[in-house]
Amino acid sequence: MTRIPFDPAVDYYEFLGVRPGASTEEIQTAYRRLAKAFHPDLHADSAAAATRMARLNAAKSVLLDADTRANYDLLRANRRPTFGPYPTPVATTVRYAPDQVYGRPRHRVVSQGVGRAAARGALDRQTGILLLVAVPLIAALVMYVFQAVQLSVQPLRAPPSDLNLFGAPSGGRPAPRGAADAVFVMVDAQPPSTELAIKAYNYIMARSDSTPESELLKADARRLVRSANSGDTATWDSTVADLCHLASRC
Repeated sequence: MTRIPFDPAVDYYEFLGVRPGASTEEIQTAYRRLAKAFHPDLHADSAAAATRMARLNAAKSVLLDADTRANYDLLRANRRPTFGPYPTPVATTVRYAPDQVYGRPRHRVVSQGVGRAAARGALDRQTGILLLVAVPLIAALVMYVFQAVQLSVQPLRAPPSDLNLFGAPSGGRPAPRGAADAVFVMVDAQPPSTELAIKAYNYIMARSDSTPESELLKADARRLVRSANSGDTATWDSTVADLCHLASRC
């Protein structure tokens, strides 16, 4: 049986955003969601999107083939072997006594006391250096905790109402989930409308970033405009359902 080539150094699970024990359905669902954002039809002139799409296809092929996935999981689990520390040998010295009456030298084995003392001195110097570094850090951490406790007991000011509505972070720009929620409320239970689609498109484009969730939102915005212009109710309803999923309402 022909096996699909793969690179054990690449974490295909992390690339698709699924756990290592994900089922076939979970892998296919994650692939379809990311493929909608990086499909070549939506990024005709983007080399980065084409590269991302090729990697998505490779990850899907490896994880959906049972034999290939088993070999990949085995190599992935063994690619970072760990070894325990070897014990440090104890240095010894053989000292000989002068010849005795019968001409047979006597000897005894003694440990390197001087070596142990030197090692103990080096350890004491290392401990002192560590203390010099650690004490200021501990003091800074204590001050940080103290200031955090002071701030926690102060009453919080309410953020602007529009940011609360859309789930915006402290930077003033709504998170992708908040933007998806706002657009879903805008188009839910509404028939295909070019004016409404353009409004949703402008809202998403003004608040998008480089995250995969934002790429999915932008793809849905383009689908809304196309379905509204062509009067494709099925595509419109499918896009609204996808926005509901992105907004964690469905």
